[in-house]
Amino acid sequence: MNKKEILAIKNGQSIELNKIGLYPYDEFSSYVIELLSKEENHCSAYYAIPREKDLQFIMAIADDKEHDIKILSHILKSGDKQVLESLTAKNFALHIFEREIHENYGIEFTNHPWLKPVRFPYNRFNQDIKINDYHFYSIESEELHEVGVGPIHAGIIEPGHFRFICNGERVLHLEIQSGWQHRGIEQLFLDKKKILQRNVLSENIAGDTVAGHTTAFTLLMEAMAGIKVNRQLQIERT
Repeated sequence: MNKKEILAIKNGQSIELNKIGLYPYDEFSSYVIELLSKEENHCSAYYAIPREKDLQFIMAIADDKEHDIKILSHILKSGDKQVLESLTAKNFALHIFEREIHENYGIEFTNHPWLKPVRFPYNRFNQDIKINDYHFYSIESEELHEVGVGPIHAGIIEPGHFRFICNGERVLHLEIQSGWQHRGIEQLFLDKKKILQRNVLSENIAGDTVAGHTTAFTLLMEAMAGIKVNRQLQIERT
């Protein structure tokens, strides 16, 4: 791989969308798998965004050794078959990113082990799939029992159902399903035009991560606006 071909930015740095390298999917896949084969690299984001009638897929890979974020992308034309070869078999950490893309846009990832829904957003691609009708993974056996927890919890965590399959005290399988309170905040960030409105939204993403999400939103807005804050403010935030 020619590393010069891969765009790298620092955390908190913004870049114009048209400067992100575009690769055919086979090259994109090869680069991704090669990068993620190294222990210091991790996929921090993989998502798709509409570009007119097409979809642009963008991946951000954090490099713990170089302390940067490598960004690369590919485009799936609207006229092409909406099917991609799954990368999960070669790097299992990518499974949930591909599942979310499938849920949002209906893209089929061949050879993916389980394209189950992630969050059941209101504007998901397949409206026929309802969270209350979801069939949890099960194992038929007279020796096993299932324990369900949630989606209502005593603490401040967001609603989610945890389904345990147990053999006595031993947990054999755990399936987690979110989406009981998906409020479409991603779309609201696009709909709301004022920074204060978006800041309030960031505070309400999750009750147990108010400070984290608000700080992340603030850093994002400062990066996009090219604003540099002084060290004292950075200390006060932490």
